[in-house]
Amino acid sequence: MSSQSSLRKNAVLNTIKQICTIIYPIITFPYISRVLGKYYYGKVNFSNSIVSYILMIAALGITNYSIREGSRIKDNRKELQKFCNQIFSINICSMIVAYIVLFLLICFWKKLDGYTLLLLIQASTVLFNTIGTDWINSIFEDYEFITIRYIICQGIAVVLMLLLVHSKNDYLLYAVTCSIGTILANIMNVTYIRKHYDLHPRLTLHMDLHRNMKPIFMLFGSAVATTIYVNSDITILGLLKNESEVGLYTVSSKFYTMLKQMLNASLTVAVPRISHERDSVKPQTLNRHLSRIIGSLIIFSFPISAGLFSLSRNIIVLFSGVEYEMAFTSLQILSISIIFATMASFFINVIMISFGMETQVLFATMFSALINIVLNFVLIPAFGQNAAAFTTLLSEISIFCLGIFYTRKKVKISIRRNVVIAATEFAAVMVICAGIRHFLSSNNFITIFLCVILCAAACLGILFCLDKDDVKKLIHFRK
Repeated sequence: MSSQSSLRKNAVLNTIKQICTIIYPIITFPYISRVLGKYYYGKVNFSNSIVSYILMIAALGITNYSIREGSRIKDNRKELQKFCNQIFSINICSMIVAYIVLFLLICFWKKLDGYTLLLLIQASTVLFNTIGTDWINSIFEDYEFITIRYIICQGIAVVLMLLLVHSKNDYLLYAVTCSIGTILANIMNVTYIRKHYDLHPRLTLHMDLHRNMKPIFMLFGSAVATTIYVNSDITILGLLKNESEVGLYTVSSKFYTMLKQMLNASLTVAVPRISHERDSVKPQTLNRHLSRIIGSLIIFSFPISAGLFSLSRNIIVLFSGVEYEMAFTSLQILSISIIFATMASFFINVIMISFGMETQVLFATMFSALINIVLNFVLIPAFGQNAAAFTTLLSEISIFCLGIFYTRKKVKISIRRNVVIAATEFAAVMVICAGIRHFLSSNNFITIFLCVILCAAACLGILFCLDKDDVKKLIHFRK
């Protein structure tokens, strides 16, 4: 199989996985948000936002570093085993530090009174993420196993959730079932990597800290900043407002996050390949490859953003109920953010990390996080969930602009044609959705269904009219 075909296969597999990350919440989200109500749904998600920082400390930026460096030596099994031992040992140390931080927070932060059991349940995933060493699968670009494993484990978690969670008092069971998928997946992975790759990550005192820790801490700093501007909205909402406001914003951010993850699916598989080949291919070839990736993202992200903006109220009411209707305004703001978030992820994760630009990544993410935090504290007391969404939009725009600035001399990307196509799609989707909503505003399901079908047909027609060659490539998966 050619390098390009393999990359496309991995992109398809990872996209399938990301589609499942949308399908599973579509199955459970309407049920859970109604069963738990705004208060308990907000409580679980506020607790989860705290745990996300613990996960971040444990992860320490190891995943991106290990994928990038491991991809370069994956053909040398002795060196790779040594590298895996070093990274695994560093990860164990960071996990211990993370649990100590969690213990201190529970003991001394009064805001978390009544959250102890919930936090411990959600934080159980920290241990299993560490011993699962999922980054080894990504080094070998084994997205087939990653996808199958995810579908099975999350499927089990969904079934358990529907069977066990029936009232507001079951919010702890909901937290357990949310963690089950991750726990099962990592248990499976421990066995799989030993059998399939003949790799046995072990603890070692020879962690080569001098070589490994500087880039890891650089990427960790970026992860800190990213986690802050992704999760600080919910955390600060919980601190300055209340659980109900958190519940509203969680609903809108859930849809935003799902669609963003789906669009970013192809980027994940590109990182190890570009890291491996960046020095072995001509700059012109690399530029064409990168232009093709970001061009596809633009063509897909613009109409998705337009559709989500136009149908925000219908989507919220259909999937979460009238109780959450006021979340539609924050979802409209976040729908615009999808475009910038996707482009920012391309520049940061595909180009800058692959080219070893950890310092620039750190500055870009920290700057964006600073904007997010400061504006959250200023605006949330007055504007609540809408302020949280607005600060996310500004953060994504800032990191997108910095990504362009830092990579301008590294690569030359041509996307003018893609922008014209995407803008035409955006306008068409807005017009179609407005027309359908005008005539079918009383039926949310029919409105959304017709908008999706007609908008997809319109976008495909625009692609055929403006770029027939790229459509053929997309359909037949060939150059």
